[in-house]
Amino acid sequence: MTSTAITALRRGRAVDPGRVLTGPLCGVGLSWLEPGDGILLVAEGVEHTVYVTAGAGFVTAVAADAADSADSAADTDSAVADSDSDSDDIPLAEGTAVTLPLGGRATLTAGEAGLEYFHAVLAVRAALRTPQEGAS
Repeated sequence: MTSTAITALRRGRAVDPGRVLTGPLCGVGLSWLEPGDGILLVAEGVEHTVYVTAGAGFVTAVAADAADSADSAADTDSAVADSDSDSDDIPLAEGTAVTLPLGGRATLTAGEAGLEYFHAVLAVRAALRTPQEGAS
């Protein structure tokens, strides 16, 4: 078992599974959002899956043009997007999973008690993309 890796995710750092695995999984980690904080997830060339392990909050789909303005202000992996009171917030609670397919954008926002989540990022090979996604 020379390629086996054991990692303590509660240490708060993301793990690069590419050191051990050959599949599309390119990042995993356990993260915490303080109450009211949020993170913008952008699925460009990757797909995201998030599993809430503690706390509560909500997820909001973000239109590409709204995310582009946030991208110019901060890194997309850690950008905090303001929630729109007219938006469709979907509640998140412990045990809830969210998947963000290729091309999607969403903001996770922590509730009053904060939000802990397991986050996996999967690379999407060019061969799996639709012709529209591959065209420039």
